[in-house]
Amino acid sequence: MKKIFVYIFLLAGIFTACEDDLNVKPIDPNLVFGDEVYSTLEGYKQVLAKIYGSYNVSGQYGDDNESDLSTIEDGGMSAYLRNYWNFQTLPTGEAMNAWNDGGLVAIQNGVWSADNQFVAGMFYRLYYMISLTNEFLRESSGGSVVDANPEAIKQMRAEAKLVRAIAYYHGIDLFGKMAIIEENSSEAYPTPTPRPELFSWIVSQLEDEIIPDLPAAATASYGQMDAGTAYMVLAKMYINAVNFSGVENPVQGKSSYDEVVKYTEMVNAAYSLESNYRKLFSTDNDAAEGIIFGLALDASKTQGFSASQYIMSAGTNGALSNHVGIPSSAWGGNHATRSVYDKFTMRPGGDVRGATQNIEETLDHTTTMVINAGLDMDNPLDYTQGVNVTKFKNRTSAGADGSDPYFVDTDFPMFRLADSYLMYAEAVVRGGNGTMAKAVEYVNDVIERGYGDDNNNIIEAELTLDFLLEERGREFYWEGYRRQDLIRFGKFTSGDYLWQWKGGVQDGRALDAHRNVYPIPSSELAANPNAEQNDNY
Repeated sequence: MKKIFVYIFLLAGIFTACEDDLNVKPIDPNLVFGDEVYSTLEGYKQVLAKIYGSYNVSGQYGDDNESDLSTIEDGGMSAYLRNYWNFQTLPTGEAMNAWNDGGLVAIQNGVWSADNQFVAGMFYRLYYMISLTNEFLRESSGGSVVDANPEAIKQMRAEAKLVRAIAYYHGIDLFGKMAIIEENSSEAYPTPTPRPELFSWIVSQLEDEIIPDLPAAATASYGQMDAGTAYMVLAKMYINAVNFSGVENPVQGKSSYDEVVKYTEMVNAAYSLESNYRKLFSTDNDAAEGIIFGLALDASKTQGFSASQYIMSAGTNGALSNHVGIPSSAWGGNHATRSVYDKFTMRPGGDVRGATQNIEETLDHTTTMVINAGLDMDNPLDYTQGVNVTKFKNRTSAGADGSDPYFVDTDFPMFRLADSYLMYAEAVVRGGNGTMAKAVEYVNDVIERGYGDDNNNIIEAELTLDFLLEERGREFYWEGYRRQDLIRFGKFTSGDYLWQWKGGVQDGRALDAHRNVYPIPSSELAANPNAEQNDNY
C-alpha cells in the first residue's frame, strides 16, 4: 500500500514516560490526503483500510515508529484500542499496570485528572478517527471514480460512517460530551453536544444513514463491518441509555430495553455461537463462529502495539510470554486482581474460561490464568502478584505456533455473539419485551460453552442482574467491557461492590460519582473556547 500522508495537528509530545505539560492545538476537523490517492477505486479501498487499521496502528508506517497524533516516537502508546482497553479495564480490578507510568497508575487508582496524558490521548484519538472518516466521506461524495462505482462507494461510505459512529459511541461512554463533527462541518472551535442530543444523533446515524447501505449481517468480507456490527452498536447504545443520556428512553416513542431485544435478536438470528471458547482468542479466530466484527491482525501486514498485541505483550513476560507464543522479553506490565479468579470460584469448577494453573506447573495451552506469587495483591507494581491472564494467545486453538515469533496473528474480537445473548437476557430482566424462557436459554448457551455440558445451567429464578454482571465478568474479562458494565449495573463507584485496590486502597473504597465519566482534557479547554468540562472536575 502506498503511503498516505495526513496533515493533522492534534498532539505534541503527549506520550512520554512521565506526565509532562501538554501542548495541544484545537481539534482539526479537516484532514487532507494526497489527491492521487482518490484517482482509483483501489485508492479509496486503501484509505478505508487505513481507517480500519487506525484501531491498531499508531501511525501509517506499519511499525509504530511514528504516531499520526504525535511528533515523537511513542512505541504505540497512542493507539486507539490500546487506550480504550486501558480506560475500560484498569480502573476495574480486571487489570492493574505495574510500570509506574504516572498516568496509568492514576487511571487504575480512580484519581485521574484533566491533565492526565492518557485522558488527552484517548480524547484526541477519538477525534482523529472521526476526522479520518470525515475526510473519506468528503472525497467519496462525488467524482469520476464515485460515478463509475456507485454501489462499492456507497458501501464504503457506510462503513466509514459506522467507524465514526463507534467513535462517538465510545466517546459518549468515556467523556459524555462530544462535539458532532460531520464531513461538512466548518466550525473552527467545535461545540460539545449535550448527552441526550448526542445519543439521539448517534442512533439516527446508525438506523437511518448507515444500516441501509451496509451488507446484511454476517455477509461482509472478513475484517469489514456489516449490518451485524451496526446492530451490536445500537444494542450497546440502548442498553446503556440511562448512563449515556440521563434518561431511560431518550429516543421518543421507543423503549430502550425493547430496542435492545429487537437488535440482539437480529444479531442472534444471523450468527452461531462458537463451541470452542479458546478459538475466539487464538490465531485461527478468523475462522471462529460468533465474532461479529474482529479487527484483523496479521504479523506480516499489521504490526502495531495495540489490540491483541498489547494484551499479550503487556500481560506476560518470561515463561508466560512463551506460553502465549511471543518472546520471553515481553513487557510484563498488566496483571489482574484476584476478583477475576474469584468470579469462577462462585460457580462449580470446570469452566474452561477460567482454566487456572500455578506458575510452577507445566502450562497447558488451554490455560487462561496463571497464579504466580499469590492471589492477593500487596503491591500493584509487582507484576507477579494477583493473576496473570493468558486468555489471548499467539497460537492456534490447538496450540500450534503463530506465523511470527513476535508480532501476533490473533484478531481482536470487538463484538461477539455471546455479548448479544447476555444483553438480550439483561434487557428482559430490566423489563424489555422478550421472554424469560429465551433469556435463560441464551445464558445457558454461554454457560454450556464454558463447561462443555448442561450440568451447570441456571433456572429462571437464578437469572438476576447480579448473576448477569458476574457472568459477563466470566465471559468477557480482558476484552475491554468491564468499566462500562460496572457503571450500567451501578457498581463502578459504589462502596458496596469492592475489589482489591479499587480507588487505590488495598481493601477497596468507593469512588466519587463523577468518575463515571472521564474529564475533558485541560489542553482542550485551553485551546477551544467552546469546550466545557464535565461536572466536578
